[in-house]
Amino acid sequence: MTLFRPISRGVMAAAISLFAAFPALSGTPVIYKDQGKALFQLDVPDFWNVRVGGARNLQAPQEDTPREVPRLIGLTPEGMDDVFVGFIAPRQVSSFEQGLAYMSEIGPHLVRDAEVSSSERRRIAGFPAMRVAGTGRRNGKTVHFTAVLIDIPGPRMAFSVTVLEAGHDPAVLDDVNAIYDSFRSAR
Repeated sequence: MTLFRPISRGVMAAAISLFAAFPALSGTPVIYKDQGKALFQLDVPDFWNVRVGGARNLQAPQEDTPREVPRLIGLTPEGMDDVFVGFIAPRQVSSFEQGLAYMSEIGPHLVRDAEVSSSERRRIAGFPAMRVAGTGRRNGKTVHFTAVLIDIPGPRMAFSVTVLEAGHDPAVLDDVNAIYDSFRSAR
């Protein structure tokens, strides 16, 4: 699939003129805070819903002890329930090793029967990051997931997961990428 097609100089000049006539469009900034400290921020694209949940302890029916669930920022496109992007900053995670252990602990709560297809180190907003992608099942449906750990300043890691059901609108990926491109540390 070709993302960019060659265009004529006249069309290019008209496009540049058009973009120059309008201010750059951006999403709405959302700041992730924990115990009053801002840790990171990201921009939510237009026509996306934001759901915020505070830190709490939950106990799964098959488990004996509750586990801490940190504050969550959950993002979904309006009218689409087949795409989810979530961000958290677990208090007990301060390294990639701890982050990978955390991923394996909470992974089954997010995606069942997960199979990792790729893993790579990269940088997000200039910070070291690790990306793990694969497939699995959620609510009885096949999904693709991407989990990301970002080493933000201080003794914390930002953790994000994107879950896409099979058959999702591929155009939504532009918004998902824009969310990650907008990620900034608050420190």
